[in-house]
Amino acid sequence: MQPGTSPAPSPATNPAARGAGCTTLKVGRPQLTGGTESDLVKASESLDKALAACRTADKTHLERAAIDGMAKGMAECHTYYLDPDRAREFNKPPQPYSGIGATILAPSEPGGMSEISNVFPNSPAERAGVRSGDRIRSVNGEDVTGFSPDEIASKIRGPEGTDVKLVLVRGSQEQTFTIKRATLTPPRVIQRDFESGKIVMLSISQLNGDVARQTQDLVKKGIAAGAKAFIVDLRNDPGGDLSAAVDIASIFLKNATLVDQVGRDGKKEQVRTNDRFFIDEFKGPVVVMVNERSASGSEIVAAGLRSNGIASVVGTRSAGCVGIAQPRQMPDDGLLLVTLARMQDVKTGEELNGQGRGVKPDLEVKDVAETPDQEDTLAAIGILRDKLAAKPGGVGTP
Repeated sequence: MQPGTSPAPSPATNPAARGAGCTTLKVGRPQLTGGTESDLVKASESLDKALAACRTADKTHLERAAIDGMAKGMAECHTYYLDPDRAREFNKPPQPYSGIGATILAPSEPGGMSEISNVFPNSPAERAGVRSGDRIRSVNGEDVTGFSPDEIASKIRGPEGTDVKLVLVRGSQEQTFTIKRATLTPPRVIQRDFESGKIVMLSISQLNGDVARQTQDLVKKGIAAGAKAFIVDLRNDPGGDLSAAVDIASIFLKNATLVDQVGRDGKKEQVRTNDRFFIDEFKGPVVVMVNERSASGSEIVAAGLRSNGIASVVGTRSAGCVGIAQPRQMPDDGLLLVTLARMQDVKTGEELNGQGRGVKPDLEVKDVAETPDQEDTLAAIGILRDKLAAKPGGVGTP
C-alpha cells in the first residue's frame, strides 16, 4: 500500500519509540529579538536544555522536530519540513511494490484513524470490497489508530501471495477484510467509464511527474472511443508541481489565465495555460470534483476551469492551501519548503489560500460512508448526463 501525501507533511512519529518518559517535559521559550545569529544561538541552547533534561531523547529526531515546528509556526500550508526519508520520496515516480493496491491519507484530526484515499482498479483491495473513505482500525490485529500513513503502509505491505488482515471502519460499522497481497505499480491516473463510455472519469492522485501527459493521452483515447464529457476527479489530490496543474487544465482550456499569483512583495502575476496541451477536438462539458483534501494544484485546476466557464465544480470545499513553495536542501538531506506566493481566483479576485477559503463547489455533495454509492460521483454524472441530453445525439434517459 502506498501512503497518501498532504500539503504539509511532517515526520512520522511513534511516541513509544523515542523520548520515553519525556512526554511532560517543558523547556522555556527563548526571548527572540529578530537577530538571525543571536536567535539561532538561543534556539540551539533550548534544544540542549531539552536533551539534558531527557537523556532518552534522540538528538537528531529532536532537531528535526524543532525544524518542523518552526516551519509550522509560519502558519503557511506550503511552508513545511520533510525529513530525509520523505525528502527522498518527494515528487518521485511511483515504484512497484507488494501490497493491496490503495493509498492512505493521514487522520483528519490528531489521534484519529487514517483512511483509504483511492483504491486501484483490478487490485486486491478493490476485489475485496475496500472503499475510499474506509478508516483503518487495525492491521493483523495491531491497533494502528494515530499511526502515520507511512507506518500503516509498511505494516500492510508484504511478500506477494501472503495475506494481510485489516479491520476497517465504514461509517459506524467495523468490517474485517483478509486480502492477498500482489505486486503493483501505483497509477497516477485512474479511468472509469460511465453511460457506456460517453462519460469518462479521470481520478488523478497527485500532480507530479508525467501525470499531465498521461491525462492528455487518456482524454484523447476517450474522445476516440466516443467520450462526450469528462469528470476530472481531484478528490484527495494534495497537488504537487504547478506545471502539472497548468498542463492538465490546459487540456480543456486555451490562451487563458487560470489564477492570479501574488508574491510576498505584493506583485501580481498571471498563471496562464500551456497551449501545447490543449485538445481542440473536445467541445463537451466538464465537471471537476474536489473535497476538503483537494489542495494546491488541484485547487488551481478547479478554480481556473470554472472561472473560464469550462467546468462545474462538485463535492465539498477544497483545502484552501493554494500557493507556490521553493524547496531548499537541508544539511541532513531533508527539505525545507518555503511559501513564495499565494493564489487568487481570476474571476472574483477572492483569496484561495486560507482557512475557510479554497474552492467552494457549485454543487455541494458529500459522500455518505454508510451507503454503497458515492453520492458526489453520482451528482457529477447527473450534471453531465443532463447537459448531454440537451444536445442532439447526447446521453438521455427515456
